[in-house]
Amino acid sequence: MTIDFYKEFGPLGYLANYSNHGFFEDGIFYKTVEHYYQANKFNKGDLFDKIISADTPKEASNIGRDRNNIRREDFDKLKVMYQGLYLKFTQNKDIRSKLIETRNNTIREMTVKESYWGVGPNLDGENHIGQLLMEVRNNIKNDLLKEIINNCKNKKVYILGHHNPDIDSVFSSYLLTKILKKSGIDAIFSIRDEKIINKELIDSYIKDKYEVVDDYKNKYFILVDHNNLDGIPKGNVIGAIDHHKITNEVDDLIEIEYASTGLLIYDLFKNTYQFTKKDKELIALTVITDTDFLLSSRFSDEDKQLYKELNVNLDVEELKRKHLIITDFNKNISDNFHEDYKEYNYNDIKIYRSLIKSYTTERDKYLDQYLKEMNNNIINLLIWCDYESNETYIIYNNEIIKHPFFTTSTYLVLEYLNNKKYL
Repeated sequence: MTIDFYKEFGPLGYLANYSNHGFFEDGIFYKTVEHYYQANKFNKGDLFDKIISADTPKEASNIGRDRNNIRREDFDKLKVMYQGLYLKFTQNKDIRSKLIETRNNTIREMTVKESYWGVGPNLDGENHIGQLLMEVRNNIKNDLLKEIINNCKNKKVYILGHHNPDIDSVFSSYLLTKILKKSGIDAIFSIRDEKIINKELIDSYIKDKYEVVDDYKNKYFILVDHNNLDGIPKGNVIGAIDHHKITNEVDDLIEIEYASTGLLIYDLFKNTYQFTKKDKELIALTVITDTDFLLSSRFSDEDKQLYKELNVNLDVEELKRKHLIITDFNKNISDNFHEDYKEYNYNDIKIYRSLIKSYTTERDKYLDQYLKEMNNNIINLLIWCDYESNETYIIYNNEIIKHPFFTTSTYLVLEYLNNKKYL
């Protein structure tokens, strides 16, 4: 996948040098990357001050491009541009997250009149802005990861997944604990409660004992497969690694949309940590179960490539036959609502979500009954997945909405509702 942007407008406008994201260097404030780049062509003085004070990046550019002004002899345009981009994205955490979310995709500045910084008229330009953005992305991601790990030193750190832990939550906690221990961190493999989904499958793959943590005082945490504090004091959270972001509660968060957190951890550490064959099987299982046995639209082409790279031989259909958990409709509705229940804060909207899994016959028979009971159980979002027709139905504010793809991902459902103006 290629990410193409042009100018500072639209959802990708944050990538442009003209985007309104200021930053400091050595006590000096720069309104945009363009202000920074043009000003640093010259030594400190009246001309430098005139450029950084320019009302717009266009005005700053016009002053800096004036050949009547004498540039510094040591001006290194690539070095200066990189530094401006790095400062911009490290000091603006909202767009730092957006840049990291672009995964490893190619970024191109689609300026057809510029063959050095952009793609040029034949789309074969040097694209140095895109190249530098990718370099900044990689370095920021690595710096953030190093910062999280460094902040773990001389501390006992609990590696903790979400409530009602599933395979991705448990296996990701286990794998990250191993990786951190290899780095000399006193990491503790932990879970929040023992309402474990697919416990039989988990127990068949790992024998290591986990610690159940329900008292969060005087403890340090790295969160995996969730990024909401959910009762944990913010100051006790060193960082988080997750494959989707629904809240903005954790500052040092590495969040990228992957099929599973396990797959994200693999991609983050595969060049610095030697994953064993067993580790790779665990990662593959996080992918299989979090993509509903490779059926979900969450399983992207990039994920498929990484999954293939694991080179594991697991029988997906046999795993589905043995471990797919369908809602037990012999239980009462309230119990089923809370069997797979989570709370989210999405764009300051409180979401009380339940997930129901069925075949078509059960969906036709029970959907209306569950819809009527949502308010009584304080559920405002119900995701109903039909594993026979491979369809996902969303019930939000008493309206039934059919998702265009099959998914159990709350993140993808909320993004869809937001894009369609339901939220």
